[in-house]
Amino acid sequence: MATLLILKGTDQGRRMPLEDERTIMGRNRDCQVVIDFPAVSREHAQILKIGGKFYIEDRDSRNGTFVNNQQIAQRTLLKNNDRIKICDFLCTFHDGTVVKPLPIDLRPEEPEPTEEGESSSTVEARLTASGGSHHLLLESQPAEKIKALLDISTNLSKTLELDALLPKIAESLFQLFRQADRCFLILREESGKLVPKMIKTRRNLGDASARFSRSIVQQCLETGQAFLSEDATTDSRFGLSQSIADFRIRSVMCAPLLSAEGKAFGVIQLDTQDRTKKFMEDDLKLLVGVANQAAVALENVQMHNDLITRDRFQRDLELAREVQRGFLPGSLPQIPGYQFFAHYESAQQIGGDYYDFTPLSNHRLGILLGDVAGKGVPAALLMAKLSAEARFCMLTEPELAVAISRLNDLLMRAGMMDRFVTLAGALLDPGRHTVALVNAGHPPPQIYRAATSKLEDGISTEATGLPLGVLEDFTYSAHQVELRPGDSILMFTDGITDSMNAQNQPFQMAGIHAAVKDPRGGLTAPELGERVIKAVKQHAIGRSQHDDIAVVCFGRVK
Repeated sequence: MATLLILKGTDQGRRMPLEDERTIMGRNRDCQVVIDFPAVSREHAQILKIGGKFYIEDRDSRNGTFVNNQQIAQRTLLKNNDRIKICDFLCTFHDGTVVKPLPIDLRPEEPEPTEEGESSSTVEARLTASGGSHHLLLESQPAEKIKALLDISTNLSKTLELDALLPKIAESLFQLFRQADRCFLILREESGKLVPKMIKTRRNLGDASARFSRSIVQQCLETGQAFLSEDATTDSRFGLSQSIADFRIRSVMCAPLLSAEGKAFGVIQLDTQDRTKKFMEDDLKLLVGVANQAAVALENVQMHNDLITRDRFQRDLELAREVQRGFLPGSLPQIPGYQFFAHYESAQQIGGDYYDFTPLSNHRLGILLGDVAGKGVPAALLMAKLSAEARFCMLTEPELAVAISRLNDLLMRAGMMDRFVTLAGALLDPGRHTVALVNAGHPPPQIYRAATSKLEDGISTEATGLPLGVLEDFTYSAHQVELRPGDSILMFTDGITDSMNAQNQPFQMAGIHAAVKDPRGGLTAPELGERVIKAVKQHAIGRSQHDDIAVVCFGRVK
């Protein structure tokens, strides 16, 4: 009877018979093969029995179905020992035939003839550590070794701490291979550097001074195959490697640690230093089994550590978000005869847009709205500095243009590198009903005139200054505006105008003008702000927010 052998998943080690004409694999509990991973679709794939043969096909899943590390696009015939991978689930297909001899890729290689035409005296064997034939390694082992391998699997699956896992692997290896003098577990970093994560000698003698041979390890990693050598000092595969002689390596076995995708990310090497102690082919088969279990355990540890790191990062981001919120005003100003509105929303968990209200002398109010170039943590850090420096400048300089000029100089001296800030500033004098406006490379503040119910630019393009952080000692100028009853000032960042819809069309100023049209006329400042935010969100339905957005609006009551 055909079966699936689960190598990685909830029911790891279980054989599942394929009795029905159709076997559904997926996250749904009604599936014959339930794969309880969030990334798996409800009905991810199916195995069909047609004319005595078995085929697998993907059911339009999100993340695809793989056979022997190749994603399938159509119905695919399954052959004996094919590996089926669905996200983090891994199994092998077996057609039910009894295979007595080992497959060709598991048989030892024939000794290569010497130049004289005679066979080398060195016993060499090589095993393919990938593919779907690992269960045959167990079938060829004595019962006591199979039990030891299962015990190793159980012990390793209980450990998610690397420091606790590695001694368990070493202890298991010395228990299984009595002839081994030294044990190494070596991982390859992304840079290609080989890092020994575990070095162990029998009876704990000379652990610190024990060295592994890079020639042996590199060959195992490059080929992805396990191999043994009866006497490495005379093995033609290693040439005249000085390390083998220096480290007194005699018989040696090396097995790759393979990821679920079949890539070698490390090796386990066992060697002897005694000419009378030798490894045999059965030992190599058993080491491959141990290496497979160790690779799964190490990947589980890595996934566990990655999850902890992500959780810690998320907590740090949440804390940063709360800190950043602390830089923004906690409430709107309360000035008789005026109304205020403010909205802030970052594209990521923390962002670079900024606004502030600063009470000044003579009942005046400073209003700033800025946009730091970039997003995420770097922009948020610069926003924090901008907030502190801007408040200082506003409180110490009575003229808005002078305060913005001084803020630019402070940011330049701070070494902003390639960062810059666009900023719109307003100085409201409620006693005179006037507003001084300064624009530093920002979208121009808009004046909403109650008499016409339309928007107009508060500052012309010619009067707009450079963004902050571009040029030192730059002088900014202010433009005076009178607010009549019902008039408002609308300020916003380019996250509003650049917002894209599902058809890749930006919101632009046309979207703002359309949002504030009202046949009744006479919109208040809060109504203006709310209409703009509502319109831009409706425009962007179907698209994720790609930039921070901030809106500040204030106006004179009728």
